[in-house]
Amino acid sequence: MDGSELELRVAARPAYLSTVRAVAGALARSTPELAIDLVIAVDEACTALIARSLAPSSELRCRFAREGDSVRFRAEVRSAAMTVPDHDSLYWRVVSSVTDAVATWIDGEGRLRVELRCRA
Repeated sequence: MDGSELELRVAARPAYLSTVRAVAGALARSTPELAIDLVIAVDEACTALIARSLAPSSELRCRFAREGDSVRFRAEVRSAAMTVPDHDSLYWRVVSSVTDAVATWIDGEGRLRVELRCRA
């Protein structure tokens, strides 16, 4: 899958986290350490997005891209949140400890977005 992108769209509900985790694990399965870190980061990021989504009918949009020895993950959800998770929060500490780069922001269209990268 090097250089290509996979997009997954699911309802923004905790019940669909296992699907997103399974995709993350499958993309990185050739490198066990990468798979573990990616699954943890994706789970935490999606949990934070779901908690801040507008309604149960909101959609969680996830994109994975395998790039050499790393995976880039981007996710978004429509949100009424006015701020991103604090850098002192458990979310931020967990995600930043298992990734090489992480950013969280709110765009001009009311979407809460996360982008992270994990390297083997």
